[in-house]
Amino acid sequence: MQVLDSDNFVLQVSEVTTQIKSYLEPYFTNISIEGEVSGLVNHSSGHTYFSLKDSKSVLSCTFFRHNAMRCSVKLKNGDKIIARGAIKIYEPRGTYSLNVLDCVYSGIGDLKAQYDRLKQDLAKKGYFNKNKPLPKYPKKIIFLTSKTGAALQDMIRVASNRFCLCEFILIDTLVQGSEAKYAIAKNLVYADRLNADIIVLARGGGSIEDLWCFNEIEVLEAIFRANTPIVSAIGHEIDYMLSDFVADVRAATPSMAMEMILCDKEALFDELVAKEMYLESIMKNIFQKKQEVISLRAMRIEALNPIGRISLLKSTLSQMASRLDYVMQELVSNKKALINKYQLQLVSLSPIALHKKRIYECNLRLHTAYMNLIARQKMRLQNLAEILTLKMRDLLTQKKMRLEQSMKILEGINIEKRVPSGLAEILKDNKRVRVSELKSGDKIEIVDSSGSRNAYIQ
Repeated sequence: MQVLDSDNFVLQVSEVTTQIKSYLEPYFTNISIEGEVSGLVNHSSGHTYFSLKDSKSVLSCTFFRHNAMRCSVKLKNGDKIIARGAIKIYEPRGTYSLNVLDCVYSGIGDLKAQYDRLKQDLAKKGYFNKNKPLPKYPKKIIFLTSKTGAALQDMIRVASNRFCLCEFILIDTLVQGSEAKYAIAKNLVYADRLNADIIVLARGGGSIEDLWCFNEIEVLEAIFRANTPIVSAIGHEIDYMLSDFVADVRAATPSMAMEMILCDKEALFDELVAKEMYLESIMKNIFQKKQEVISLRAMRIEALNPIGRISLLKSTLSQMASRLDYVMQELVSNKKALINKYQLQLVSLSPIALHKKRIYECNLRLHTAYMNLIARQKMRLQNLAEILTLKMRDLLTQKKMRLEQSMKILEGINIEKRVPSGLAEILKDNKRVRVSELKSGDKIEIVDSSGSRNAYIQ
């Protein structure tokens, strides 16, 4: 310690802090303090840190794990409690806090009660019924936040990684303190006149006191009267301000607000590719159908074209001519075959041909009988050979005579030998008659070497 004069002493900071600690801590070893919980933090170590506040002051509190585990109270922001403990001075920082040993509920905190009353009143008035949809592809977005706050940087970072082909406008706004509610309400009215697609009211995390301006009626009425869709992105996920309920959309954090507003570039690209493929498929189907319609109409036009019809008629006529020629050839061929058939029938009906056929058949039968007879005679005994020879000779002689007689008969009926050339004979009932023997109405047959004809006597 240095002495400047006899009346003034210069103390080191640690010396002052030590003296304060020695004076205060013995007098506040077991005290009970009533206040509202604010800024509650449950650390991973198990310790709990919060503040007790009233309308005028705030006191930092530390609830160590071994004490908190024995306490049945589950602390929440806004709870009004009575905390029992001791005041401790933290010399490295020169700060003091209440080392809580135990606590009990004292009731609902003033801010929490005020929050609940205002929420009920706004719900009755229909302030929570706003639900204007956000445009899928906004062109102009207004940020109402502090230009130096972390919320703005978080939103810019997220927007840069997403589809952000839109205009961003920042309206630097006071978002903490007693005057913040007026600044926010004024800037909301101003932003609503800029014809933006979306207004984002944003702020980072903080205690209930820091965020209380977003529960003020001035701010809530400005949000409710706005025509532009408003996104409320205040604090962390666990923080629920009344502005979240009055706004059209609530985002858990400012970063999540940008994820809700702006499309993901990759997802949008995949969607565009899918729509392009779908549109290409539709256009191909349309072109194919139109092509079919054009082809059908072209065929109809071609069918109605006089030149085409004439060509078609010529083709049809040519086919009909070919068909007629084929039919005529078939008809002539059939007629020729029929004539040949009739000629053969006439030849077969000729008397000469008939007798020749009979002679041929007789000779055939004679030859067959002869051959059979020889075959049978060969099987006879050898001693009958001479008798068989004699009988065969007699039989051959008889047959020869009969054949000669048949030949004479044939020669007798042969018209060519019986009737001189150029003349004809008259037959009645297959008998030759004289002309003088004929009577009127008799049926006769006129025969010469060329054939025969029937006639009637008049």
